[in-house]
Amino acid sequence: MNHRSFVSLLRKILSTPTAPFHEYAVAAVIRELLAPLPHVTVTADAFGNLIATYRRGKKKPSLAFAAHMDHPGWVRHAGKEEFLGGVPADRLDSHAVEWFGEFGMWELTPFSLKDGLVHSRVCDDLVGCAAIVAMFRELEEKEAEATVYGLFTRAEEVGFIGAIELAKTWPLPDGVCFVSLETSAPRGGAEQGKGPVIRVGDRMSVFHDGVTAELLDAAAGEKIGHQRALLDGGSCEATAMNLWGIPAAGISVLLGNYHNCPPESGIAAEFVSLDDVKNLVKLITATAIRTARRKTGDSSKAQLKTRLEKRVRDHRKYERAAAKHWVK
Repeated sequence: MNHRSFVSLLRKILSTPTAPFHEYAVAAVIRELLAPLPHVTVTADAFGNLIATYRRGKKKPSLAFAAHMDHPGWVRHAGKEEFLGGVPADRLDSHAVEWFGEFGMWELTPFSLKDGLVHSRVCDDLVGCAAIVAMFRELEEKEAEATVYGLFTRAEEVGFIGAIELAKTWPLPDGVCFVSLETSAPRGGAEQGKGPVIRVGDRMSVFHDGVTAELLDAAAGEKIGHQRALLDGGSCEATAMNLWGIPAAGISVLLGNYHNCPPESGIAAEFVSLDDVKNLVKLITATAIRTARRKTGDSSKAQLKTRLEKRVRDHRKYERAAAKHWVK
């Protein structure tokens, strides 16, 4: 996808208003953007999570990339206006709110691009949603033989509710692993502009090492700029999935003004590096293609084990030579 098309895609998705339980406008835009892709189908579960499937050929599926469609915001309920999501209480009345019927968002610029940074009232996590849509477009353009899922979940900001509902009924085949795509505050030495972060874990858990190895292998093999870190400033849906027995890992694009909160005070637009987002799309596309091509039992973790076993064999001669000095 060329630069102009990618920025247009980001603009369309990030400009769409959303809040916990009021993700319907985002869901409609995602359906609209995926409709022209001949090898992509979209369904919804009983809770309203979207399940998009790219299927070309007969490759066995192994990965589902996921992003949530909500963002902290105001909702009208039972005659009251309530704020849902993680924002300090002393900031809630510090900025004007724009209402979209039954929900509201901070009155901020929907989208702008300046000096390589994307500014938006909602990067978290519509950036992840846009990355999945872009991945499907890339797979179509490359005519990739693969089966890959995109999961667009609801109500993440109030406790992974959409992801938990999805995990309870898990509609995907056995063996499919979950990769959470997020935007996260910088931690663990990771820096904005140096590539997406393949997460060791989050504040609540450590992620599945085998799934993480697949992501690292693709990044290294395709020479895609990336970082590896423990981002423990918050939690993501990979934690929920692992708790419900679905092997899960995570990737994050580093986010400025997390949840619209600048470092000192007040409310402002969130921002991400455009290059980081582009490399996220490259990474998940490459991972999808590489895992589809590999042979059974040839996972990144299995390959690492094979390399280490070879190292043991290669050094056996030194063990034998030194054996006489060891007391039995």
